Amino acid sequence: MELKTAQITSNQIVCHSDTQITLENDMNVPDSKPDIDKIIKIEGNILSNSVVALDGRAGIKGTLDYFILYTSSDDIVPVHNLSGSINFDESVGLDEVSEGDDIDCHFEIDDCQANLINSRKLSINAIIGIHCCKPVSDNYEAVSSLSDSEDIGMTDSEGLYSKLKNVAYTHLVISKNDIHRIYEEINLPKAKPNIDSILYYNIRPLNIQTKVVEDGVRLMGDLNIFVLYTPENEERSLEYFETEAAFDEIINCNNCNEDMIPDIDVSVGSRELSGKPDEDGENRIISFELTLKLQMKFYENKETQILDDAYSTAMELEPVRKTMSLNRLIMKNQSVLRLSEQFNIDNQDKILQICNTTGKITIDEQQVVKDGIQLDGVMQLDVLYMTENDSNPLSIEKVVMPFRHVIEIDGLSPECYYELQFEINNINVMMLDSSEIEVKANITLCAIAFSNFEENYIFDVNVEPLDFERLHKLPGIVGYYAIKDTPVWDIAKKYRTTVESISQLNDLSGDIVHKGEKLLLLKMVEGI
Repeated sequence: MELKTAQITSNQIVCHSDTQITLENDMNVPDSKPDIDKIIKIEGNILSNSVVALDGRAGIKGTLDYFILYTSSDDIVPVHNLSGSINFDESVGLDEVSEGDDIDCHFEIDDCQANLINSRKLSINAIIGIHCCKPVSDNYEAVSSLSDSEDIGMTDSEGLYSKLKNVAYTHLVISKNDIHRIYEEINLPKAKPNIDSILYYNIRPLNIQTKVVEDGVRLMGDLNIFVLYTPENEERSLEYFETEAAFDEIINCNNCNEDMIPDIDVSVGSRELSGKPDEDGENRIISFELTLKLQMKFYENKETQILDDAYSTAMELEPVRKTMSLNRLIMKNQSVLRLSEQFNIDNQDKILQICNTTGKITIDEQQVVKDGIQLDGVMQLDVLYMTENDSNPLSIEKVVMPFRHVIEIDGLSPECYYELQFEINNINVMMLDSSEIEVKANITLCAIAFSNFEENYIFDVNVEPLDFERLHKLPGIVGYYAIKDTPVWDIAKKYRTTVESISQLNDLSGDIVHKGEKLLLLKMVEGI
């Protein structure tokens, strides 16, 4: 007996863990910096230094870099900045992890605050969300055909009968992490004064689009660049500049192609910006570098034909079965949520000019509802603006916009597995008057969903010589009465005959014998 097999690969998440850690640190203001009157803004960025799989847990080392913008009345320049970092070394429990396993980790800054202890000392408090999971690939070797001849391609040889079935599933073909750096230089407009020192900057990707090309991914979008600086011109204490720059890059990814189903997550890594002299020696060039982190997965829908059952009229066959766990793509869907709301600014310093707005999305609750995923969350924005107060020229308004949205996915159930991606695509803040603003924003939400199912497969076939004693006990001709709808193939196997024989003797044209039908069956012995 010769067996031909088919390889089927399944990708599963065998365990995952979501946890939060709290980071605390006190920071003294350096002697070179003036006293703090008021904290305007704090931002944080997480750098993962190492993720190591240990027995039953994941060891994670990383750094939280933070940046603080504040006002001071002790200096001619009213706005200053501070920066620092907090290292962390955490252990996250993962029951089914062993030393050396691959671990995927994702970090989120759930909260980051700076509180004044006194004018020369700060307390930094942050809450970091960590999501860890262990992905595994299982390879199954399923019998696809069998033969007792040298021709492996034969399905039925003399006395050997096979029933095949198609298994449709979704296979993860490529999983790759990459880092892409965008480096550019921008000249200040003529109307802007030269840069003395940069106080604050932000580089934010917008409208990110990805397209799979042969052996690569085309990454497109815009960068919003904002710079707050002190000018060389002493007439003004603060100046800012904001612009956008388009990018269109190709990220190499061998063996991917346009027929694959991509799931690409793009997030911001490090950001660096500085001023440099132009040809005339004036500090008017803004040089920046942005690191984008890409988590790329490419799927294929596959259909494989494997052996469902087999019997022989010339020998005793016993298929040996196992169960495999597979995934099937339900849908990948992207939707856009538009938010709009007006806010009163409760601040004694009136708005003179809106400078820049940054934000983040927090999903508080997610649940599978009928034909979709319902998300309840908030969009939190920091609106940075100039005031009419010369001694306190810069301030910030924190805006919170709750939302509820359903990403439509037909056929989704609570047993299904899905992954989410979301980003703020566009923020537009308009000043209505000196104490009121209108915020409009677009949020892009994307989900890819899979159903998990189990499929029996035959991985071996035991072969024994024909049991002649048992064979002689079977009647040569049998009258059969169908008590329910039954496949002709099942009847042929049970009574050691063939589908062809049953069909010819009973003038059947279909594959199913319906309830109440009567058949005449003739025992067959072949290949002896």
